[in-house]
Amino acid sequence: MAAASTGMVSVEPKKGEKANLHRPLMTFIMGAFPEQQEEMSIAVEDVVKMREKCLAVERSEKGAESLLRYYLQLASMDCKLPINENQIHVTFTWYDSFYKDSVFSGKRGSQANSLFERACVLFNYGAVSSQVAASQNLDTDDGLKLAAKYYQIASGAFAQLRDRIVPTMQKVPTPDLSPEVLAGLTILMQAQAQECILTKAVADKMKEKVTCRLAAAASDMYSEAYKAMSSVNLKGTSWDKWTAICLAKQNYMSGLAEFYQSVNAKASKLIGEELARLKEADRLMSDAVKQSGGAFECKDTASKVNRAMAAANKDNDFIYHERIPAHADLGAIGRAPVAKPTALPNTVEGWSDVFTKLVPLNVQQAATMYSSRRDHLVHMEVNKLKEATNQLNGVLNQMNMPAALEDLTGKEIPVSLLEKSADQRGKGGLMLLRQMFDELPQLLQRNEEILRETIITMDEEEGSDKHLRGTFGAKWNRTKSEDLNKKFREQAKKYQDILTNARNADKIVRDKFEGNLRAIDIMSKDESAIIDSIPAGGAHSLSSEGQKAVASLKSFMDQVKLLKAERDALEGKFKSGGDVEDIIAKFSALNTESNLFNDEGLSSEQLEKVYGPLQAAVVDSIKQQDELIAKITCANDEFVQSRSGTATDPRSEMMSELARGYDSFIELQGNLAEGTKFYNNLTKILSTFQQHVGDFVLARQTEKDELMKALQGNLASKQPPARPDPPKFHQDAAQTSAAAAAVVPQQVPSPQYTSIAPQSAPPPANMQHQQANPQAPPLATPGAPQYYGAGGYQPAYGMQYQMPPMPQYAGYYTYPPPGQQYPPQQQQYPPGQYPPQAAYPPGQYPQYPPGQYPPYTGPK
Repeated sequence: MAAASTGMVSVEPKKGEKANLHRPLMTFIMGAFPEQQEEMSIAVEDVVKMREKCLAVERSEKGAESLLRYYLQLASMDCKLPINENQIHVTFTWYDSFYKDSVFSGKRGSQANSLFERACVLFNYGAVSSQVAASQNLDTDDGLKLAAKYYQIASGAFAQLRDRIVPTMQKVPTPDLSPEVLAGLTILMQAQAQECILTKAVADKMKEKVTCRLAAAASDMYSEAYKAMSSVNLKGTSWDKWTAICLAKQNYMSGLAEFYQSVNAKASKLIGEELARLKEADRLMSDAVKQSGGAFECKDTASKVNRAMAAANKDNDFIYHERIPAHADLGAIGRAPVAKPTALPNTVEGWSDVFTKLVPLNVQQAATMYSSRRDHLVHMEVNKLKEATNQLNGVLNQMNMPAALEDLTGKEIPVSLLEKSADQRGKGGLMLLRQMFDELPQLLQRNEEILRETIITMDEEEGSDKHLRGTFGAKWNRTKSEDLNKKFREQAKKYQDILTNARNADKIVRDKFEGNLRAIDIMSKDESAIIDSIPAGGAHSLSSEGQKAVASLKSFMDQVKLLKAERDALEGKFKSGGDVEDIIAKFSALNTESNLFNDEGLSSEQLEKVYGPLQAAVVDSIKQQDELIAKITCANDEFVQSRSGTATDPRSEMMSELARGYDSFIELQGNLAEGTKFYNNLTKILSTFQQHVGDFVLARQTEKDELMKALQGNLASKQPPARPDPPKFHQDAAQTSAAAAAVVPQQVPSPQYTSIAPQSAPPPANMQHQQANPQAPPLATPGAPQYYGAGGYQPAYGMQYQMPPMPQYAGYYTYPPPGQQYPPQQQQYPPGQYPPQAAYPPGQYPQYPPGQYPPYTGPK
């Protein structure tokens, strides 16, 4: 890591593991950008190749550029393809740079977000840049230039990581990404760049007025690096050696600054200052030689300073005889900190975002909000027109207009009524409405089932996570499912409310249908059925005022037709205006300047520009209608008063009912078509929601399996607990028996159980077993008392029974504590044969094959 002659250090890149990027990215693209799926598949492959190249990165300028390309790609795609636990779930794993045995020391970090990936890639960009710098030949001019350049690049990368990336991370997975470590690396790389610049200045034979300032600035940087690195605890790594080098170089650079300033003092005939600075330089050089430990060559410079001090002392003693001032009384040496951290570039030659054609998610969200506001505005304005038209139709139906004008004789069916009946039959009539009503419950049920299955999937995953968290406790250290599910739960609740409102709306529409069913049925039949349904009436004579009223009413009916035609055209303009592509282009232009643009203000401005004149036309149309209704009402009163006979008769009432039936048919047809479209669109939305939840659950399942595997591996590697000592009364009994045997050894013959047992009764089966194996006691449960009886274990025989090793699975004994039942034994299978695997419904887990057992979940 450190060159023997210069003491320059470089950082080791982090090592990473492979990650499955392709499937999660393509799954998200299929849901969010389905029309660009094929094109984006190639782009995803390019990203996968970039990452693979960075995992096996070359420690060269080309390797540093590859890392920068991948970092820029991650940064640019972050707003389009968000990699995190809730959206695109990809787990990235990287090892600490300073701990080589990361698998066993625990210096490994895994997170499911692109921010962690970007942090590790940027760290490696700084590390490889430092290695490029350290590999340069500092004896050449080009080598010094490249070294200074790449040390500054490395410093800039670590500074960017410390100031912009790490503060936005929830936790720091590995020590090398801690702010303290990054602060130390930032200033260390800057100090080494400053040293290269100083070396080149000396090689170029610049004046000592320049070199002393460069050396003083380098000393300050190494001093700051030493302070920053001393506060970091990375024992057992190269960090301690680097810290010592920083202290040595602080004194070395400070000594050089004093030496070069002494030359300036000599040139100014300030012999006393020259000697004071040489004396201080000699002291600092001596300290640097001791502290460096041979990490870099400084003895030659120390000897040079010592010789210069001896020569200056000799000249002063024989020639100048000047007083040597204290070093503290001398003026401070100026600083020239030329080396600066290089800012991270926003692009690199030949690089472009492979997902350029994808609209950033923040722009998409802004466009979606605009579309939502536009649709709401259009819906409200169109509803105003429809409500006004329904009000107008209601007023006309009460007056039996225009049918009353066409039925002055009381014998003919009004032409307008027949035209409405023909129009209704042409559109499907009552059969169409019944068919559409039959489809609505099916569409509603389909959406409810999708949402219910999605919620069940979340419940099962969350329940599994809670169970395992309760089983493993603090060892189950992944994020809680209930925390990650919050947004999904909120969406599910919103969709449930939408379905509830839709169900209520369906009921209102059906009630209206039932209330006008008779009239709709009649209007759906032919002309003869309509004639039969209308009672006959008598002729009416009109006065001259009545005839004038009829003429006025006919004129007003023409104005009503014209008003309705204008409203139809106005509704069409509402539905065709507000192109989303225009607003996306404007949002994208603002997003290029800043990710935080005022989309609400721009949306309001665009909506006012497109729909402002149309809204004014709606207000004007409703005003015209109010005036027209007043005129029609006045003319109709004159018309009714001028007619002979009753103002209301069964014939007029029936024709009014049929006219209302037609108007209800038109309204219901629109409502049902709108409802069908609503349910179909909601099905697409819920299916996408279900897919997102499914992807999330699958990613969590994969994460759970990996964590279970790691936990079981850790438990299996643990040693079983030591067997507890036997109870004291066991030890006392054993000692008593042993003492008795020692006193009368001749009275203890070899055990002959056949002579002890009565001849008439054979020993029990367990006694026979003990006779055959006098040294084998019954198996004891750990912690349970051992009993000594006839035919049992006899301590007096001087044999200590060793309990056989207990089978151990995942680090726990399988014997239950006293008072608990033994678990049922698994069915045994011949070696190499396992029971057939069966399919399990969601939320249930398969049995472990023989020889592999789940972690012990009983009392500890």
